[in-house]
Amino acid sequence: MKNILLFTATIALSTYTFAGNMSSDENMKATHDQSKDKRSFENILNNDEMKRLHKRMTRYGMSEPGMEARVEMITTEEGRAYHKALEEAEKNTAG
Repeated sequence: MKNILLFTATIALSTYTFAGNMSSDENMKATHDQSKDKRSFENILNNDEMKRLHKRMTRYGMSEPGMEARVEMITTEEGRAYHKALEEAEKNTAG
């Protein structure tokens, strides 16, 4: 009887420990993915050409130079990625 109780306690303890290790691995992976996403957004936002276009676009608004900058940003993959990264950065700083 004592052996069965000891065996059950050992199985329960090892299962509990294993489950704790699994959840911490998932948390570490999620943290790593978030830092990777943050680094990729930072790299995209450091593009000087896209910064220049965005500044021109916001400064001149609906005038011809502003609309040309908008078209240039919309038609390139880099421009769309920059805009998405900028929105994510604004969302993260908002709260």
